Amino acid sequence: MKITKKIISKIEGEATLKLHKKDKIIEFAEIEFWQYRGMEEFLKNRHYLDACVINPRVCGICGHSHLIATAKAIENALDVKITKKAEILREITLGLEIIQNHIKWFYLTLYPSVKQKDFFKALEFAKDIAKIIALIAGQFPHNSYAIPGGVTCDLTNLEIIKIKNFLYEMFERYQKIMSVDGKSEDLEELFEDIPKDIGRGLNRFLVLGDNLYFSSNGDFKFIREEKSTSLNKNVLYKDKFYEVGPLARNLNNPLVSSIYKKHKDSVYTRIFARLYEVNLIFEYLLKRIDEIEINEKNYIKPTQKNAKGYGVIEAPRGSLIHEIEIEDEKIKRYNIIVPTQFNLSNGNKLNPSPAQAALMNEDEKYADFIFKCFDICAICVSH
Repeated sequence: MKITKKIISKIEGEATLKLHKKDKIIEFAEIEFWQYRGMEEFLKNRHYLDACVINPRVCGICGHSHLIATAKAIENALDVKITKKAEILREITLGLEIIQNHIKWFYLTLYPSVKQKDFFKALEFAKDIAKIIALIAGQFPHNSYAIPGGVTCDLTNLEIIKIKNFLYEMFERYQKIMSVDGKSEDLEELFEDIPKDIGRGLNRFLVLGDNLYFSSNGDFKFIREEKSTSLNKNVLYKDKFYEVGPLARNLNNPLVSSIYKKHKDSVYTRIFARLYEVNLIFEYLLKRIDEIEINEKNYIKPTQKNAKGYGVIEAPRGSLIHEIEIEDEKIKRYNIIVPTQFNLSNGNKLNPSPAQAALMNEDEKYADFIFKCFDICAICVSH
């Protein structure tokens, strides 16, 4: 048996793969992340509102997800309910963050690992999405407009109309990338020289958040972290590894389900689900924006000072968990569990994580592609 060490870049950070091979076939893969930033330790003894400024800096791509999870964790701890208006505004910005992530990942991370493609498609969407989020949140990325109790913004009717027009225009433009009936020339071109059925994982899926149109199929209280040989902790649900992300949360969609029945939990199905999810989010946001009551309150002030709480949402890459313990308005304990921990835990050959299982028994020439199809974020893992 031969072991090859590979440093995988262009994945929002870096990771190491140690491929255990027989000839050119991968028998097992060790996954290691070696960065550490200590964000949770940095939060200790600070006022709980500081978390709304610090946590979006966990990641430059999904910082908004960390902000929303932070706000929800504090609201859960302090027993604060937000208004429907505040909830919709949060959903718009979080939905747009997921959309821009998926498009940028496809054209800037995945495609370049196989062939050249016009990456300006991704940048054009990212630019327009930044404009919409800025209307609501003031800036993008690293905004802090979502705070415990609601949001700090107060939109006019004209701004709401402007956002809706932006959404319609982008939705229509996205049909050239992936149509509502699941047609995508760019996706099929990507697989011209790659088998569609490689990279099958564990065939176990988990959805813990219930934001946007997503429905949870589990309870985060059954989550357990354990140490691994890597700096990131392994994450198990009822003592088993599960896959999180767009495929997990869209299996009930008829079109995604039909692709899954044909190709199982392969690289093609995983990528298709991520691209098609963009259409579903656009459709959902266009319905929700019409439900905004302009005169409804944006913010309800918390009154408690001591409590424990959690916030669980579906972020671009899957289920994201924030846990907080507050004492005299100060953070006593904070814990963050990110989607990449679920998908890229470092298990063993008899009990592999989703990404490890997807790599096993595959040709090493496909290792990078299979690995990247999980939309890895090493920056989030190194929080």
